[in-house]
Amino acid sequence: MTQQLQIARQPILNSEKEIFGYEFFYRNDDGSRGFDDPRAATSSVLVNIINQVGIKKSVGDAKAFINLSSELLLTDIIPTLPKNRFVFELSENIIITQRERESIRQFYESGYDFALDNVSFSDIYLENFSSIFPYITYAKFNTTAIDIEQLPLKIAPYKKMTLIAQRVEIPEVFEAYKKLGFTYFQGYFFAKPNIIQQNRLDPRHLGVIRLFNMLQSNTPIDQVTKEFERHNELTMQLLQYLNSATTFELHDVDSVRDIIKLIGKKKLLQWLLMIIYSKSGKNVNTTKSPLSLMVQNRIDIMHGILDLIHPYDYELMLEQTRLIALLSLLESVFNVPMSVILTSIDVDDTIKDALISHSGKLGRIYAITLSLEKREFATAQILLQSYKLSMDDIKDLLYKTLQSD
Repeated sequence: MTQQLQIARQPILNSEKEIFGYEFFYRNDDGSRGFDDPRAATSSVLVNIINQVGIKKSVGDAKAFINLSSELLLTDIIPTLPKNRFVFELSENIIITQRERESIRQFYESGYDFALDNVSFSDIYLENFSSIFPYITYAKFNTTAIDIEQLPLKIAPYKKMTLIAQRVEIPEVFEAYKKLGFTYFQGYFFAKPNIIQQNRLDPRHLGVIRLFNMLQSNTPIDQVTKEFERHNELTMQLLQYLNSATTFELHDVDSVRDIIKLIGKKKLLQWLLMIIYSKSGKNVNTTKSPLSLMVQNRIDIMHGILDLIHPYDYELMLEQTRLIALLSLLESVFNVPMSVILTSIDVDDTIKDALISHSGKLGRIYAITLSLEKREFATAQILLQSYKLSMDDIKDLLYKTLQSD
């Protein structure tokens, strides 16, 4: 049975009721809300948005508002996220020390946006947060906790921020806050939080830890790549992350090795840390999911055909076929159109032709693999003839394909 993740979101709209952004909320796999660790909950939401669902499917062209704990604020996770897509909400419970203030200032000056959540007018609140007011873009007010008649008298410290009214549940409250100059609105009057469900493909936790330690200890890139090859789930999350982020320039890549080199050690460490915090795949002893088996099966078939024809550029084609298999399943597992994937990851023309038109040597191998998966054996036989192969030559591969269904 395919594993599903769940994530909740509620729209934030302008005065014309057009969507500006979504606030995201943590949900357990059964849809429940409870969590013990705010850092793990926020990391899980981020992993789901950028590694699994994808930023484009999660928010489209809107912004993603994410609750941020003080523990995550002081880590290296924020730099892994695209600057123009996220707004980090600071809870009223965060204690702003010099470390938090400096971290917020640096992120703000590098282009990240912050919001104050559940703004209060108390002296204690103002004393705690006033030092970071210059670095705050949005201020969110809980309409059910504020006397609206007192609001015009107390709102002055927040006038330079963009004001958001949340928990707007009736039209009268919407109209009242609109007259007070609020720009955006959120609440049941517009929409309740809705659940996004998505196929999930989680790496095993120890594998993520192992890769993190390898990168920290300056392990040669070839060994890091080999370790990635043992974790197809993690590699597919990396590809989906690249599809979500817009900060990387990946041109003419041939392999996962190329991608790892272009991303660089620092960004990979930050990205892996986010997955570690999310506790994604923490049950080390779980069996592989059907999606994970599908990924490996496609890679094994393509590599098996390469073994039979053994071209002169065998080693390069091994890496290319692995990337083709991973990208092709990214389309079906995470429902990302291939045109969007290839916009984010500029692969070599040989790989692009194979994925889009099934042309070239790699394209024919890919087409044979798809035919075997669909049990279209007559089509597979025709394609195999171009390599002077028959169905008998691939009977072991065929047996493996049928066994994995």
